[in-house]
Parts: sequence; C-alpha cells; structure tokens
Amino acid sequence: MLRIDKSGPGKSLNIQTEGALDLVNLLQVVRRQKWVIAIVAGALASLAALYCFVATPQYTAGAELLIDTQQARGLEVMPQLTGMMDSSGIDSQVQILQSERIAKAVIKELKLVEAKKKEIAENGNSVFSTVAGFLLPFLVSNTPKSDYELERTLIGDFGKRLRVKRIGLSYVINIDYRAADPSQAADVANQLAEAYIVDQLEAKYQATRRASVWLQDRIAELRDQALAADRAVQDFKAKNNIIDTQRGLISDQQLSELNTQLITARTSVAEAQARYERVNSIIKQGGVTGTSDEVVSDVLNNEVISRLRTQYLDAVKREADWSKRYGPDHIAVLNLNSEIKGLQRSLFTELSRIAETYKSDLEISRAREASLSSSLEQLMVQAKLTGQAQVELRELESNAQSYRALYDNFLQRFMQATQQQSFPITEARLITDASPPLRATSPRTTLIVAGGLFVGLLAGFGVGMWRERMNRTFRLPADVERYLGLDCLGVLPLLPSSVATPVPAGQSAFDSSTGIMRQVTSDPFSRFSETLRSVKVAADVSIHSRAVKVIGIVSTLPKEGKSTVSANFAQLIAHSGQRCVLIDGGLRNPTLTRRLAPGRSAGLLELVFGKATLEEVSIVDRMTGLRFIPAVVPGDIVHTNEILASEQMSAVLDALKREVDYIVIDFPPLAPVVDVMASTHIVDGYVYVLDWGSSNRDLVANTLQNAPTVYEKVLGCLLNKADLKALRSLEDYGSKYYYHKYYASYGRES
Repeated sequence: MLRIDKSGPGKSLNIQTEGALDLVNLLQVVRRQKWVIAIVAGALASLAALYCFVATPQYTAGAELLIDTQQARGLEVMPQLTGMMDSSGIDSQVQILQSERIAKAVIKELKLVEAKKKEIAENGNSVFSTVAGFLLPFLVSNTPKSDYELERTLIGDFGKRLRVKRIGLSYVINIDYRAADPSQAADVANQLAEAYIVDQLEAKYQATRRASVWLQDRIAELRDQALAADRAVQDFKAKNNIIDTQRGLISDQQLSELNTQLITARTSVAEAQARYERVNSIIKQGGVTGTSDEVVSDVLNNEVISRLRTQYLDAVKREADWSKRYGPDHIAVLNLNSEIKGLQRSLFTELSRIAETYKSDLEISRAREASLSSSLEQLMVQAKLTGQAQVELRELESNAQSYRALYDNFLQRFMQATQQQSFPITEARLITDASPPLRATSPRTTLIVAGGLFVGLLAGFGVGMWRERMNRTFRLPADVERYLGLDCLGVLPLLPSSVATPVPAGQSAFDSSTGIMRQVTSDPFSRFSETLRSVKVAADVSIHSRAVKVIGIVSTLPKEGKSTVSANFAQLIAHSGQRCVLIDGGLRNPTLTRRLAPGRSAGLLELVFGKATLEEVSIVDRMTGLRFIPAVVPGDIVHTNEILASEQMSAVLDALKREVDYIVIDFPPLAPVVDVMASTHIVDGYVYVLDWGSSNRDLVANTLQNAPTVYEKVLGCLLNKADLKALRSLEDYGSKYYYHKYYASYGRES
C-alpha cells in the first residue's frame, strides 16, 4: 500500500505490500475468527460422530498360513526338484491368496451367492423397498439379479474386505477378512486358507502333467518306431486328404460342426432380427420422448443411457420441486422443462444409435449364415470322395496296429512312473484357525472423531484466513499504519441512535444542546470527545514543525461522517476558549450548511468575491462561540476547484488567520471531485476520516496515490463509526490503541 517517507522534502510515493504472516499474526487471526473456526470444527466433528453412529460395525477375523517347503520332501520320488522358497516366492503366494480364482472358490463353497439372493429377497419385501420401488421405478429395480451378476458383485466386495500380508520375514502369511457378521468373517478366513491349499494341489498336478510332456523326449526312440509304422497310414491320408481323429474323420466332424454352426447362425439371425424389430417398435411407440420402460430394460447396461437417465430423473425431480415452490410459469421451471426435453431427445438419439448397431449385427449374422451354407455344400461333396478312399485305408491301419501296441506299452510304463511324483500334499498348512471376533474393528470412533475435529480445525482456520484476506477495509488502527503509512489519531465510536436523531427540517443543529452535532459539548468525557482532542494535539505538535492553523477535514467517499467530525472538532476547539472558524468547503453539496445554517442567503461565495462581510455571512454558536461560514450555492457550480484555488480564497483565509486561532474546513470527498487537491496551498494539514469496516483500503490507497500533495499534509486518520464491541475482539491486547477503552471512565471515578 501507500507510504511516504517524510524525513525530507521531495520524497515520492512508494507501494507497501502486505507482509508475510508471522506467528503473532496467525494467533491474532485465530483470536478474531475463533467462532468461525469453532463452528467449522464442530460441524466436521459432528459429521464424523454421526458417521460412526450410523455406520454398520465391521468385525475382522484372522487366520495364519505357513508355507513349509520341507514337509513333502520325504514323499517325493524326485525330492531334488523341491527347494527353499525365497522372499519373492512368499510375496507371490500372497498375491495368489488375493486372486479371483480363490475368491470364486470361497464364494462357491460358502454359498454366498445364495445367501445374497436370500438377503435381497428379504429386503425387497420390506415396506421401504416397496414404497421406493413404487415412487421411483426407474431408480429402484425390482428385477432380481442373475447369479453371475451377484457373483461378480461379491468378488468385487470380497477384494475390498480381504487383507493378506506376510508377517515379517517369516514364511507365515496372515489372512484377515472383514464382515458385518463375526461368524461369517471367521468362516471366510478359514475357507480362504482351505481353498488355497486345494488350489495348490491342483496346480501341482497340472505342473506334473505339463512336465511329463517334456519328459517324453526320453522315449523318443520308441516314438520313432511307432511313427514309422504309422507313416504309411499318414501318407495315404495326406494323399487322399483324409484327416482322422478319435471321434472319426475330420471331414465328418467338420460337416457336423458346420451343420451345428449353421443352426446357431440361423438362431443368431432370428435373435438379431427380433432385437432389431423390438427396438424399432419401441422407437415408433416412444416418439421423441425415448423414455419408455422397455427402453430402459433393453439397454440397461448402456452407460450413456444410464447417465442420461440419471440426469433426466434428477431434472424431473427438481422440476416438480421448483413447480411446487415457484409455480409452473416461473422462468427457472420453464428452463428446466426445456432441459428435460433435451434429455429426452438425447435418450432417443442414443436409442436410435443402438438400433443401428442391432441392424449391423443382423446383417453380419445373415452374411455368416450364407457363408456357412456355402461351406456345408462343399464339405458334402468332399465327404463322398473320402468315403471311397477309406476302403484301402482300413487295410493300412490294420498293418500299423501291431507297431502302435508296442509303443503304447512303453508309454503306459512312462505314465506310471510320472504319476508317482504327484502326491496329495502341499507346502502350505493352516497353523492358526480364525475365530469369531468379540469386538468390532470399525468404525474407529475415537480416531474418526479426532480426525474430523483436526480436519475441521484446519478447515476452520482456512475459512478464517479467507475471511481475513477478503476483508479489504480498515478495522484496526494498525491497518491505517500498515496500508497507508499514516498515523491513526483515534477511533470514533458509532453513536447510539438516540444521539444520532436527525434535526427537524428548517432548524439549525446549533439551536439544540444535544444531538450528533453537539456530542463534544453534551458528553465531553466520552471516547468520541477524547479522540477529537487527540486530533487537536496532533495539529499542535505537527510533524511539519510549523503551526497548523488551517485544518481540512476530508474523506474518500460521501457519508463517511466527515461533516459530523468537522462540526464537533470545531466546537471542541471553540469550547476550550480558543477562537475558531468552521467553513463549509463543500461547494457542490454543502451538507454542513443544511444542518447548521438552513435558509441562509449568503455565505462563503459572497465572502470570497467581496459581496458581503464576515459578520454578514457567518453565524455564531451561542454555546461555544464558534463562528460558522456556510456555503450558500444558488445553483450548480462547475469549477468549484478554481474558487478554492483562487487568490481571493487565499486572501479570505489570510485575513481570518489574523483574527482567529484555528480554521476548520469541511471539504468534499477526495475520490469523486478534485476540490481537495486544489486547496493544498491554503491548508496547513488534513485530517482523513475513514469509515470503520466500510472504507475500502485499496480505494483509499489509490485515491491518496493520485493526490500526493494532499497525502504529504495529512496529519493522520480517524476511524469513524466504529463498533466498540467488535473492536475489542479485534484489537491486540498489547496494542498501543487498546487504552482507548479507558477514555470514558478516566476522571469520572476519581
């Protein structure tokens, strides 16, 4: 913000930025925003406590599984294949325990799908579910899910509830499962270990079977003899394009499979035709709305339609609510109706796109049917030729059977040796069975509430800091020094409504002994009066080291209390026995004249232009002896700044200086007009009035930056219309301004 170095002449304006927050500033923010922080922290802590209250308790059961690679060595034919398992091997077993294969086995063994179906059936018969399904048929579906869908849902939930980890560097794996039923948690944990052991047995068998394929190289010589015997048969088959399998000729199999595929293809064509015709009929029946129940059921898995349906239901709900609240003809309701129609059209468009997809599927199915029909006809011709060649093939196969019998005998012996390596034993065994837990493991009420309170404190502090940053007004005397580089001469309290009662029209405020214009005389020991005394002291001990006799009262904008301060300040000087003249310098809007000298016909203009004398234009307050020169303006005056800057105005003030001790001038606001900047040569010092909690410091700083000559003569600032109760909560107890609260009491109690 603005700051002037007044140590020497000719200094220019500098911008003073806001300093970084230190610990003291942070503590002050906490003290000023303590209620905001408390409310936010309390709200989040209450939400956390509410969550703990409504959350379903969860129980965790744990089992321990040992991976022991030494227990099966004595039973294996080739024990050298089994070795010690390293750390990565144990981590691999952890991943196997968390695999979908094991989860499926547990779900199947414990019949969790059937249990889930029973639970859904029981919940579906409840009153709440029935009412919800009736009121929201599109949101709550009464159609039961298939076993596959339930299984996929349980698998996804299974992974979230399961936690498998290795205990330290040992070969022990801990299995924890969390469920709402403690018995179910224990059953799942134990069954998971059993399913893992069974899976290991199956995996070992499969590994041995695959290893036997590699070991067949050991009987390569026997296989060569058998191949030599079959070579003649194979050559004949290749020559005559005969491919035989255990189930018969490949051509016959192809013919059978092709016939089956043709039947399937025709079925697919019929299904595609039915789907396409159904969607077309729905489109024709639904019109442009696209919101029929059949559409939703037919495209239930379509993500776009699901999202549009959600938006459509939300819009319909809001339209009903807003229609009830504001009426159906309200512009917001009409706009929402337009949005609903747009969503309906979007649903219709997406449905049309799906219809095109079904049409494409229909065309593909028809093309596949035609291709299969053509292939079937070709195979039937080939089958006739193959049947004739089979007569000679049987004679060749009879010669090869004797050679194959010998090969089969040796192969059978090899398989017997291989089977001896596969024993029903694994490296894993359960060492700790899971038992139903007695206490729930979640929710952790203390931790969650403490976390919510901590987060609430952080959020509350953030909200408080945001409020502090967004407040760009003057609330503390220190703000004046920090952002303007000026002294704060005092804080004027907001006067009570009984004191601030306006004077009746046509009556001068000097005619009454009370009122807002008489505050310094009616209550001389008040904080308001004492603050204005500090202004006079500041003028007497001016930093310019010269007498200050002409004092201008200015503000940034209208209605900041400048005129009230001017009248009371001038009365304070006059009441002390010193000669003082109060001049209304607001030639465009003479507020002070309307309140102190209504109905006057001559004033400052006549005095400046020599058309009247001081006694003719001024009025004298009988109570204080203050002389007031009003500003009687016959009409709109454009060049008021030239009048204030004229030599005649300087001559009038010079003459008044010789007769009085102080001259107080009530100037117009500094931001809207330039009159104040034209008066710097006739004013010895300015008192800047700021509206407490209202004057924007950026506007004030920019205004003073554009008027450096005024800024150089500012004696200090007054924070006017301050809320003392709020100020006490904002002031720092160590601040030099805190003594202001003793103004009213000092001298009365002694």
